[in-house]
Amino acid sequence: QYNVLIENGILKGYMQDKLNARLMGMTPTGNGRRESYAHLPMPRMTNTYMLPGKSTPQEIIESVEYGIYAPNFGGGQVDITSGKFVFSTSEAKLHE
Repeated sequence: QYNVLIENGILKGYMQDKLNARLMGMTPTGNGRRESYAHLPMPRMTNTYMLPGKSTPQEIIESVEYGIYAPNFGGGQVDITSGKFVFSTSEAKLHE
């Protein structure tokens, strides 16, 4: 089952477990997972896929006035109450 989060640069959906879906008046997406038996379930990613777009990396960089370019990134986490997220990268460049 696919859960499309962003399509053509537009937010289309959310990762939901039963509790958060009920609180937001939405349908659960089956993304509830526990860190361990001692933790309550919370929305977490399963396998994440990013489909290629039509723009080249250079075209994307040139279209951004200020941003961070990270060609590779790894594990991350999100604070579901604020939407803030972190992830690790072995290389990043500030573009301004």
